[in-house]
Amino acid sequence: MGVNKLRNDNKMYDVIVIGAGPCGCIAARTLSKSGLEVLLLEKCKLPRYKSCSGILIEKSMRFIEQQFGCSVPQSVTCTPVDNCGMIFTDDVGREYRFTSRGLNIWRDKFDYWLLSFVQEAGTEIRAESSVTSIQEAEEIVEVLVNGNIEQARYVIDCSGAVGINKRDEASSILLPNGVKRIGGKNGVCKSSHKNVITFQTYNKGVIDLDPHYFYAYLQPELSGYDAWFNVKDDMLVLGVASVEQRDIRKYYEAFETYMRDRHGLCVSEQLRTDKWLIRNIEPPFEIDYGESGILMAGENAGFLNPMGEGISCGMESGYYAALAIISDFNNRQGVIEIYKRNVSEVKNYMQRQWQLVGRMSKKFSFMYQ
Repeated sequence: MGVNKLRNDNKMYDVIVIGAGPCGCIAARTLSKSGLEVLLLEKCKLPRYKSCSGILIEKSMRFIEQQFGCSVPQSVTCTPVDNCGMIFTDDVGREYRFTSRGLNIWRDKFDYWLLSFVQEAGTEIRAESSVTSIQEAEEIVEVLVNGNIEQARYVIDCSGAVGINKRDEASSILLPNGVKRIGGKNGVCKSSHKNVITFQTYNKGVIDLDPHYFYAYLQPELSGYDAWFNVKDDMLVLGVASVEQRDIRKYYEAFETYMRDRHGLCVSEQLRTDKWLIRNIEPPFEIDYGESGILMAGENAGFLNPMGEGISCGMESGYYAALAIISDFNNRQGVIEIYKRNVSEVKNYMQRQWQLVGRMSKKFSFMYQ
């Protein structure tokens, strides 16, 4: 079905995309290239700093090459540029090596590079724009951003693990005149699931490990989720994760000791630390696709591969959300159904990856059902 844009006397966008990460950038570019009027909102100043392991897996590289007709530029990478895959260590110290093509990148540079394609496509981009609520009334979605209301026919929420639109039954409030507000106070709904807290350090030092691999450690004494190591521009990056903030320091100290004893880690200086949140993925791998005029994509929808790899499924889900809107613009229910069908393989891939980890580790055995 062709696009028949709704317009009125007020400013009206066809789609508002929230979040200028890989998911939001791909969605906004795809929509704008189809001729729709798109507003991309990002809460941070651009280019935004993003805490992330910063590994592009082969799946992501292929997707980028298909979408843009070019490879990721050297300017967004860090050394060692080439990533050769992942090495998992299970509960009892056994190693599992998975070799594949990858790139070592800085997320702020990579995301900003993606944003250049969004700008070229004609998307209106607004940085330092904080969204505090999303409301839906009839055929219009209203987004409260920096205290002002912006209107669109659709919203794609790509705002990550701490996204705007975390729904549960208690937080969907019916307002007068048929307006439905998603969220609690000010329209912001609190998620019913616990996110995973991540903590990592960047260090000067030496270690007896191949810097071309990303290492994940599944031993329960080292982390409440996983622990990891990689190298970026000669900095040794060590990280741990847990659903409980109080356990982070304990896990980090145990992991640092383990790496010192097992791999000869010697830190001469700690340069900086990072903290962020990722989605806690659990069976039955439920995805929040959204409803009516509000679509969810990326980590906000529940797409996240082990161990915290969200770039590939973020880009794919953002792309398929945009394609669904383009395919059946005037049929909201049809858009959701198209999105579900098109993104099903992304979900299946994620589920297979988590089940593989579940077979390697008792900690994640509940993933393999």
